[in-house]
Amino acid sequence: MKTLLLTDIPPSSNLTAGIVTAQMCRCIPPGELAIFCVQNPHLHPELYADLSHVPMRVVPKPNELNAGKGRSPIRCASTILAETYRRMHLITPLVNQAVEFGREQRATALWAILQGQTMVRMTGSVALGLGVPLRTQVWDPLGWWLSAHGVDAINTRLDLALFDRTLKRSVSCATASWEMARRYERKYGTISHPIIASLDQSIARKPEPTLRCQDELAIGMAGQFYASEEWNQLAWSLSLAGWQVNGRRVVVRVLGHQKPPGVPEEHLDFQGWQPQTRVVELLSETCDILYCPYPFKASMVEVAELSFPSKIPTYLAAGRPILFHGPKYANAARYLEERRAGFICRAMEADAVYDGLLHLVEDQDLYKRLADGAQSAFHSDFTLERLSDAVRRFLGY
Repeated sequence: MKTLLLTDIPPSSNLTAGIVTAQMCRCIPPGELAIFCVQNPHLHPELYADLSHVPMRVVPKPNELNAGKGRSPIRCASTILAETYRRMHLITPLVNQAVEFGREQRATALWAILQGQTMVRMTGSVALGLGVPLRTQVWDPLGWWLSAHGVDAINTRLDLALFDRTLKRSVSCATASWEMARRYERKYGTISHPIIASLDQSIARKPEPTLRCQDELAIGMAGQFYASEEWNQLAWSLSLAGWQVNGRRVVVRVLGHQKPPGVPEEHLDFQGWQPQTRVVELLSETCDILYCPYPFKASMVEVAELSFPSKIPTYLAAGRPILFHGPKYANAARYLEERRAGFICRAMEADAVYDGLLHLVEDQDLYKRLADGAQSAFHSDFTLERLSDAVRRFLGY
């Protein structure tokens, strides 16, 4: 058995999707994996040394972003022409290269990550060209990606229809959440397995389930700032309160590639991008509450319902309570509520998120329950052992 992974992000230590992909690749026995990566030329992934033995071919990915927004006839026509050109002239050469590489590697199965229009347009043809079973993986709903990248209505309909056909012909699907797995099984009749970012149990922490000190409140945030409007409401609420909660001076401790907006330098501790082990250590030892914003806007309902923030397993491993600032229908909100591992702030407004912080600071019993729940949830659902079991079922081992 040999699996060809078709992906746009290789296993890598500096990209969130690359970290999860690497975890999954390690579940496959040596000699049974090859990778064909259609990579954005602007990305600079840092590859893992322990996966250097895996045969990999990297080719440049066509531009998927249509510049500018608006509904002027000229702009709409330009987008339609650009996407149609990519579809008709740039996909076939990529498919041919992937099929050629797969044959060289004697692939017996295809594992394809359906992220973006290029991967969706390639996958079915690569599977047909190789004549092997297709196993697909979905990080986020395709509709969100197409909207964010300015794809026109005609090509959006074509890509969504192709996505549906690809899922229906798959023998299995790896999904980003439990809800996505349930929904895809109902819609496509394809056996689906939730596979979510996980961590080695050895790096999990068990801090005392209390606030660290009397005069400071450290709010931790790791990863990227997708939910910018929600984040701005948090910053605004703290600004209105003079950057204090119940008499405690607030410090916002951020771990990621970019500095957040709206936080004065004297209240910001920007740590930059850190290795995962270090992230868990800093969140556990130097933070009190871990903040996870998620979008309320109507255009992001499907994302909130079906996706699962990769930062949540990291937060759970740190063993601190999570303040989830997102809609009640979000998959992550339901999970944290069921596991009693986070306080759910169900309104976007500044006063609501500040009220959540105040509850966690003033109610010591609540703080302890949620910290204990976070530690328990991690060990139940997000260890590498659980991930390995799910990956093997997905890939048919």
